[in-house]
Order: sequence, then structure tokens, then C-alpha cells
Amino acid sequence: PRLLAMTVENPQPDLVLERVLPLVEAVARRSAYLVLLTENPGALERLLTLCAASPMVAEQIARFPILLDELLNEGRLFRPPQAAELAAELRERLMRIPEDDLEQQMETLRHFKLAHGLRVAASEIAGTLPLMKVSDYLTWLAEAILVEVLELAWRQLVQRHGRPLRADGTPCDPDFVIVGYGKVGGLEFGHGS
Repeated sequence: PRLLAMTVENPQPDLVLERVLPLVEAVARRSAYLVLLTENPGALERLLTLCAASPMVAEQIARFPILLDELLNEGRLFRPPQAAELAAELRERLMRIPEDDLEQQMETLRHFKLAHGLRVAASEIAGTLPLMKVSDYLTWLAEAILVEVLELAWRQLVQRHGRPLRADGTPCDPDFVIVGYGKVGGLEFGHGS
């Protein structure tokens, strides 16, 4: 009922309802998400605002309802961290996971990307992140993830095959390179990149 009442207050209630209903259908059997929205009217309001402004955001939240958690903290949602903070946050999250749990590490990387993608979209919609900085932020997000993926790939390689040796028999450090050009090198990432 609260969702319907708040939807009617929107200048485009039909559009908002059309974008929010897939989420409601997706979480209808998961009472935790319904309780989250019921007990947090601010999160519900932010959900409706974001869905009204962006079909991409509405679709993303419907596909990944865990993103509803990001709507709880307005300050965090509309103020994405700088590059160094972003990288540190991801590193910290991955450090909490056992090194041999690759599946959970990959899940953490996916959730991190989705959560921060939502934060940058929300910041763009709210006007707290200037349009010219959106691509910078999305590039920083990609770079932070690539750094950690490189580290994970190296650890997996060493675990499976042992530490590689150079021709002279000395151990190698990670001799992988990720080359970023085009959108990455030009800081031109978009939401679909």
C-alpha cells in the first residue's frame, strides 16, 4: 500500500509503477526485501525516484534485489568514493574471504560492481556526481576490479601449477599485464561498458 501511495504522488505514476512492478514480482516471496522497503520509507522513496529516472536502474534492481540494501544509506548512495577508497574497499571485502573460495570471491566482485554501478547511477541522477565525473568513476571501478582479478588469477595459477620460474630458475612475480585502451585508457566508460 505504501508503494502505491508513493507512486501516485510521482508526476509519472504509470511509468514508475511499470518500472517497479518487476521488482515487486521478483521479491514477492522474499519477505526480507518487502520488510526492508516497509520499514525504510526513505529507501522506498529512493527506489521510486531512481526507477522513475532510469529504466536501466529499475531493471538492474529487479534482476538483483540485493541492491535494495544500497538504498538504505542515502549519504553513501549519493556520494561514491574516490579511486583509492574504492580500491581499498574492494581489497578489504576480498580479504574477508578465504583464499581458496574462488566462487565467493567472484560473487563479491560481481556484487561490488553492481553496488557501485548503482551508486554512480544514483549520484548521476541526483546530480551529486557531475556528468563529466561519471566516466572517471566507472573507470576507477573497472580498474579496482581488474587489479583484484589479476591478483586472484595469479594466486590460482600458483596454486594449480606452482610458481613459474624464469629461464635462469628464479621465481617470477606476477608477469601478467592488463592493457587498457579505448574506453579504459581514455576514462570514457559508460554504464554499459
